[in-house]
Amino acid sequence: MSRLRDVRERIHQPQFDTLVRGIGTSKVGSQKRLFGNATVGDRGLTNMLVPGQLAADQTYILRAMRCAMMFQSLADDAFGAAPSPANYQAVSTSSNAQAEDLYFLCAYGAYFTLEVGQKSMLTAPLWYIPAGGGPAGFTTENSRHVITNGLATQESILRLAKDITFAARQNFSVTIEWFDFAILGAANGGVFPTDLSPLDFLNDFDGIKLIQVHVDGVLTRDVQ
Repeated sequence: MSRLRDVRERIHQPQFDTLVRGIGTSKVGSQKRLFGNATVGDRGLTNMLVPGQLAADQTYILRAMRCAMMFQSLADDAFGAAPSPANYQAVSTSSNAQAEDLYFLCAYGAYFTLEVGQKSMLTAPLWYIPAGGGPAGFTTENSRHVITNGLATQESILRLAKDITFAARQNFSVTIEWFDFAILGAANGGVFPTDLSPLDFLNDFDGIKLIQVHVDGVLTRDVQ
């Protein structure tokens, strides 16, 4: 399909990529660069069409960032054999208490760096870019939880103090790095056996897990 000459359109369109999405134990590494070529073509993980940059002559004005997190235990009667044939409850061991702890371990144990054109633009822990959406509220069922990364409201996302522009065919990425909580002293008369690793807790969790980064802004593209 041909494009209309000298005509461009602007739309509000977030771009996203995924650190981890699935069930069971995982092998997330201590450093991962998102928006590359690992997940292009899998719409469940990313909406990128080209590795590391926007497609064709598209440009972008980045105005906000978000990090969506979701953790849910499968070790619950509701995930048993009925009504579906899959019995997740029978093979899952991680609890919802562990799921709730993961929100905080990941928010404070992982840091992200936004790079545009191979230049670092922003570095901060994951709590700095709350999702601004998702399930939120209270539940009276003790075995379950309703929680999200930050308040579920658009006012709670990170709005950049200054817009960041992605030029046509300019590379960009978000790198996520994990850091242990180091031993600072003794406990219960002894010493902790090792540093506490948020990444190990994430990988060992065998329930539902999702960590997804969104760059949110205005996309400019040709009209066809």
